[in-house]
Amino acid sequence: MVLGAAALGLLLLVAGAAYFLVGSHHAPPAFALSTPAVQPSNSLAGKWKVATGSEVGYRVREQFINQPSQTEAVARTNRVSGGMQVRLSGATYLASSIDFVADLNALTSEDRYATFQAYQRDFFVRRVYLQTDLYPDAEFKADSAVIAVNLTPGPVKLDVQGKLTVHGETRSITTELTAQVNGNEIEMAGSVSVDMRDYNVSVPDISFTKAQPAVVIEYHLVLVRG
Repeated sequence: MVLGAAALGLLLLVAGAAYFLVGSHHAPPAFALSTPAVQPSNSLAGKWKVATGSEVGYRVREQFINQPSQTEAVARTNRVSGGMQVRLSGATYLASSIDFVADLNALTSEDRYATFQAYQRDFFVRRVYLQTDLYPDAEFKADSAVIAVNLTPGPVKLDVQGKLTVHGETRSITTELTAQVNGNEIEMAGSVSVDMRDYNVSVPDISFTKAQPAVVIEYHLVLVRG
């Protein structure tokens, strides 16, 4: 009876620790647009550039050592540049020369554990797997995108086809996003799912964590006239 009680107590302790570790994990939600949107004062035609408040990042399922189940690794960078040109074309706006660049050297983990901070993975992801010393940037380029005039103020949903370059590899992708005009800004939030192996990035398998190959690249872009 004593041994049985001790075993039961040990099981409860282990279960409690597992629940605490998983329950203490906090991954930020996906990016979303600001609310409410403010009606713009003039036409959207012109040149737009990335402004402060923009972020790009990734979201990956991973299995930490001694964790009973998978959790989400989320890292983001606010070093984002680029922009696009917008002109009125009949009943729609046409965005062209779309080019956005994210500095991967600034990727920093955003998910947290009460007993463990996930920053340790950042060094391995940046230097070993993404090889940011050789490939410091991720870039998305698209020739054009059609935007309904009712974007003023919006929001509207768009599918934009373009080229994503990561780790020296360029692939065609289609990203789903939501856009709106918010006063003097254009705001966009969206994501695209890719397999990191398509970009010659090895799936992270470190002593303390192992990732899945599927990765969601997510972004929140704030554009101002430039």
